[in-house]
Amino acid sequence: MKKDFRLSDIPKHNVHRVPDGYFDRLPMQIMERTAQRGHIATAPWLAKLWQPLRYAVAPLLLLLLFVGAYLFSMQQAPQQQILTVATLSDEEIMNYLSTYAQMETADLEEYLATDQSLPSDFLNVSAMTAEEELQYYQLDDLDY
Repeated sequence: MKKDFRLSDIPKHNVHRVPDGYFDRLPMQIMERTAQRGHIATAPWLAKLWQPLRYAVAPLLLLLLFVGAYLFSMQQAPQQQILTVATLSDEEIMNYLSTYAQMETADLEEYLATDQSLPSDFLNVSAMTAEEELQYYQLDDLDY
């Protein structure tokens, strides 16, 4: 075992030695080093130029970003053509119906073989009833 340790038994002398005049020269050395860094990092004319420009650069960058995004989206979106049924030919209508209406060829052949009087067939209206309705409304007086 070790014997008891007492602080009073430790000799009191400084083991570290400070060079002569160190603390007298220290503030000047610090000021010289910080002054040198300040001159190298920024030039005064650059700082004066950048202050007003930084307020103008940020909105310009945002504007360029929005314009670029708008133009990019305009190139991506295909322009849709507005079509009406009146502009389509009979062949295009028949192609559409055969593709999307899932009609059988027998139905199409039956339609083409008829005298194209399908509305009266669907409505179950006789020719005499249709003439009576037309006379009742007096279509000759209407302005088209």
